[in-house]
Amino acid sequence: MLRSLLVAVVALSTGCRAHSSATQAAATQQAPAGAPDAPGSVESPVALVADAELQRVQKRAQYIVESEQGAIRATDLLLARPDLDRARMNWLFTVPRGNAWYAVFGRFNPQDAFVPAYAYRAPIEFSGEMEDFPVESLPEGMDALARAVSTACERVFQVHGRKQLKSVVVEEDGGITVYVLQGFDDSTLYLLGGDFRFKFSKDGRQQLQELPLHQGLIPVSVAPDADGEVPPFSAHAHVLFPGPLETELALVMLHPALGGLFVGAADQDCVYALSPDGTIRAVRLSREEILRELRPDGTFAPPEALKAEPEPGSDVVL
Repeated sequence: MLRSLLVAVVALSTGCRAHSSATQAAATQQAPAGAPDAPGSVESPVALVADAELQRVQKRAQYIVESEQGAIRATDLLLARPDLDRARMNWLFTVPRGNAWYAVFGRFNPQDAFVPAYAYRAPIEFSGEMEDFPVESLPEGMDALARAVSTACERVFQVHGRKQLKSVVVEEDGGITVYVLQGFDDSTLYLLGGDFRFKFSKDGRQQLQELPLHQGLIPVSVAPDADGEVPPFSAHAHVLFPGPLETELALVMLHPALGGLFVGAADQDCVYALSPDGTIRAVRLSREEILRELRPDGTFAPPEALKAEPEPGSDVVL
């Protein structure tokens, strides 16, 4: 039920770790101010993240999910190979080209050239349907992607000291964007944070930007408590980012066991509820109401749908 859920969110947010030292803030738009709570008092307006920014976050999160699903399947196939030679690889990345996704494993040789060792390909619509693919038939430009990935991962290792890292590559704006995420293999403990976004030149040799998306590593436990209950969601506060990040939404989408994640600035009356299906909802805590809802298909729910009263006995699920 909405009230009890929001009370729990407030309690969680009070004790959660503040994070993010990035200097980039999303553009905001002002939501209409609500009516005064009492004569002589004025309720502060809520500044919502712009619709276009929420759509960007959702679209990029969906891309991250597709990339990760391809990487997971390709890794499973790789580890099952009877001819696997681990000495021939130390980097993995997935990238869409044309009508297919490609997963590439390899390493740099002494001449600083990337040498693909194993490759897999999947239809562009289904990144998880990877199949073995000959490395000699790979599209051009893999060297640049591998170079950007290796530079980004080495930098994140320097910061956090963990070798269990995952990379997501995006070719855009005439350059290369690389997300580096923390990996984990404990089904009851997820790691939020420790993620970066980098930008590189088209050839992968020049780093143009380094943006930490969180200040540190934030463990999120979904282990049952003493009563056997599993937390239905988690929450934590942002410092400079007013709204959700693509890596946060992707984490929830990739790991539905998390249930959901609430994020937002610690000093604001609005939090963003992220759901495993990709839905993003802006929730005003003081009024216990949903202000904005971005559906999984990238469209926003009309205002009248947000104000509809639930049927008696039903739960309002965020």
